[in-house]
Amino acid sequence: MTMDKLLLCLCFSLGGQHGAAARQPGDRLFGEDKLQHFFASFLVTSLAGAGARLAGADHRTSLIVGAGTGAAAGVAKELLDTRDPRDTASVLDLAWDLGGVGFATVVSAQAK
Repeated sequence: MTMDKLLLCLCFSLGGQHGAAARQPGDRLFGEDKLQHFFASFLVTSLAGAGARLAGADHRTSLIVGAGTGAAAGVAKELLDTRDPRDTASVLDLAWDLGGVGFATVVSAQAK
């Protein structure tokens, strides 16, 4: 599956979210929490892609592995937040996660 198809599937799966995963009233677009989501996703994506490359994957495959792992980690974190009454899942958190994944993938794509 190409990266475009993977991202398209992810976007469609997030489009119909209502309830717990929706934006909370106190959820701001910018904040320390959002930067943590961005940089954690950037790091997970970069490390997974680098690990795939070290394991012998070609450049394109390592980008897919990195992006897939980063996106899965972000989605998993938000799904866990829906189960914990002390946390609130947030579409904005997920957006910052995907921003970190995207930025890491672009940076990694430049390093051949």
